[in-house]
Amino acid sequence: MGFWSFLFGENIRVEDEYFGSLKFVQLKKFDKSYFQGRRLFTPINKELELGIDGELPGPTIAQKEFYRQIEENYHTLIPGIQELITDQFRNWKPEFTIQDFTQEFWLVHLSIPAVEQKEQEPKWELAFETIHDQNHTFTVYMKGFLPDYVHIDG
Repeated sequence: MGFWSFLFGENIRVEDEYFGSLKFVQLKKFDKSYFQGRRLFTPINKELELGIDGELPGPTIAQKEFYRQIEENYHTLIPGIQELITDQFRNWKPEFTIQDFTQEFWLVHLSIPAVEQKEQEPKWELAFETIHDQNHTFTVYMKGFLPDYVHIDG
């Protein structure tokens, strides 16, 4: 067993009927596992990177339904996301405004939590890149279908 196998486990691929080909990542040191993949996100007609919390054998029916809900509600999430990003961006540029969010920011990554029936507000993330700062990624942390806060990496 090599060093990387020790830390990350074996390289296992799962073929899921909904999400497609997924790589299973097990972080033994942190007792966490998830799936990585790519899928067409229909509201913007672009393929996204996905991170799906979970265990083998693969994503759950509840996670697939959660993804469908995100697709159905995506455009209604944009005003709250735009407001959160604008407020954060104004810490650097006080006069910053967004004219057309969908033209100025593009979704590149989506996380899907281990959705539990009892959990009313699952926590998940959307990551955007922008024309305004190509060296940073804007990750919006969600609680249910409400934007909670934004983190800017770069």
